[in-house]
Amino acid sequence: MLNKMTSDKRVRFKSTPKKSEFIKVVRQRIDAYFQENNISPYANGAMIFKTFFAIFAWIAVYSLIMSDVLSGSIWTLMLGFTLLGFVNIFIAFNIMHDATHDAYSEKQWINDLLGYSMNFIGGNQYLFRRMHGAHHGYVNIHGIDVTLETHGLFRFTPDEPYLPYHKWQHIYTPILYSFAMLQWVTVKDFKWFFVESNIGNNKAIAHPFREYVILFISKTVYYGLTLVLPLIFLSAPNWVVFIAWISMHILPGLTFALIFQVTHIYEGTHFPHPDDDGNIDNNYALHVLETTADFSRKNKLGTWLMGGINIHVIHHIFPKICHIHYDKLTDILKETAEEFGIEYHENPNFWVALKKHMWMLHHLSKPDATVPEYGKSALIV
Repeated sequence: MLNKMTSDKRVRFKSTPKKSEFIKVVRQRIDAYFQENNISPYANGAMIFKTFFAIFAWIAVYSLIMSDVLSGSIWTLMLGFTLLGFVNIFIAFNIMHDATHDAYSEKQWINDLLGYSMNFIGGNQYLFRRMHGAHHGYVNIHGIDVTLETHGLFRFTPDEPYLPYHKWQHIYTPILYSFAMLQWVTVKDFKWFFVESNIGNNKAIAHPFREYVILFISKTVYYGLTLVLPLIFLSAPNWVVFIAWISMHILPGLTFALIFQVTHIYEGTHFPHPDDDGNIDNNYALHVLETTADFSRKNKLGTWLMGGINIHVIHHIFPKICHIHYDKLTDILKETAEEFGIEYHENPNFWVALKKHMWMLHHLSKPDATVPEYGKSALIV
């Protein structure tokens, strides 16, 4: 019942002069950073290099698979397909994510074009824009943040109705995370196109006809390239090829899910409720700081591979800035937060972030589990 009541509200974020002053100062300092260094908030040379690296990496790995040299063993073929899966999530993190936020280029047609890399790796950029936008707008708000909606499979918030099997979720959740990518390319997009009508606070959505056409064409291309052609041309038995295709989504899917999940579902996060008028007792920037955590921010290789997903706080506050700038901008955000006495959540590495994520899953596996709605930031007046 809570899920329906919450999702039916039009949620708004409230502020106070001091809270507004904080984000005003952050914006001014970030604008000054770009102006003083004479750089654009969009992609730079390093980002363009990553883009071409991703393209060549996909072509190289796919060519290796289709050359048939890996077909002599199920293990080598699975390894090749798994590597292709990791290239796919590299594309998702480093190209698609920025493009669908219109953060790659100031030219919209470039963002739109690169956004279709989501379709190329098995997803749907149109739907991702809408669903991911709903997540961004309402982080950790039950019934509106679509990333919390699992139809009872997981209990990611204390507001999710408790079911008996949730007591084991800290054990089975990481296993099911492994199927996240496979579920996405086979079921998820179709479900949200044909079964669901609401996305976040957007109700009774009517998708354009062209998007249905693009959905079926792009899925056909994805299945054709990654499954049908290997079935036709590789010398390995069809069942081996099919298992290898499944494996393409398993470890990459687990990686994909965990990297996103540890940034919002963790020990120390909050799950605010809108009041009767739909108001959240915080402005959006402080809401993000209370529901989002960074990890491995100073790990240059990890940040490069993850496309800055690990530097997640600044991304939520300024989603139209290319991830290549996140580390420097987070220094500004962190310094300003300290001046205002505002908490900024950061984990030194992925393993600490994962531990806190697992702690929260275990905590929420108990029917009487509670999590504070707000942190110290909400008390600022």
